[in-house]
Amino acid sequence: MDGLLIRTISIISSWNRRNMDKGLEKQGIKSRQRVYDFLVDFITKNGYAPSVREICDGTDLKSTSSVYNHLMVLERMGKIHMKANKTRAISLVGYDFVKVG
Repeated sequence: MDGLLIRTISIISSWNRRNMDKGLEKQGIKSRQRVYDFLVDFITKNGYAPSVREICDGTDLKSTSSVYNHLMVLERMGKIHMKANKTRAISLVGYDFVKVG
């Protein structure tokens, strides 16, 4: 009986996690688009990724936590790639930047 309960809880947890991810993707679409557009502009102009604080300043978002959550959703959506435990380590999927001059 305990095995059935654990399995049921595990299935419910997986379902909740999937639906929470879908909810996060729908929430804040305009803000997330501003974050993505800022990333494209910043990396194009500077040749490196902005810090989370710079993203806050450039998008008028107040919370670094909010920006980080948008970055996590963008990564799950396959739009960006972030290297763990590195600063300024955001790359744009599908973009290939070449240094000119």
